[in-house]
Amino acid sequence: MTKYEDLAGESRVWIFQANTEWSETGQKALFTELTRFVDNWLSHGSLLKAHFKLIDRRFIVFFADEEGDRMCGRAVDASVRFVKELETKYNLVLLDRNLVAYIDHNGKIQECRLDELNMLLEQGKITPETMVFNNLVHTKNEFEKSRLVPLSESWQQRYIMQNH
Repeated sequence: MTKYEDLAGESRVWIFQANTEWSETGQKALFTELTRFVDNWLSHGSLLKAHFKLIDRRFIVFFADEEGDRMCGRAVDASVRFVKELETKYNLVLLDRNLVAYIDHNGKIQECRLDELNMLLEQGKITPETMVFNNLVHTKNEFEKSRLVPLSESWQQRYIMQNH
């Protein structure tokens, strides 16, 4: 596995958010499986310069340095197949793009569905200033700068009514 620091700022990023926080035991098992996958992740028959992070017992993040055209569609497909296998093996949901993770008033990570944002706003559980996780960043640089943003500046804000 390539060291995170050795990846270019333009390295591609894929974030998979779990529907629940996993246990310490689950984290260790995931770490082992992710290490094995990343250490053998191929594109065009060559090992990718790649890395992964497990963050907050809820996020799996893949990084791949694409130097030239090193990242082929098969490599991306392989990562999605692998994530689907993790979902089945660990009874997780990792591919639901309707999940939103945010930091609540007590500093804890919570989650909701996109269609629940308005209700949470009305209940005062979130505000336009609530920090939400941006799982759509594309590069390592974006990941470092924009992984956590206020709801009012996020892509999710388009799902809240205009009167908030």
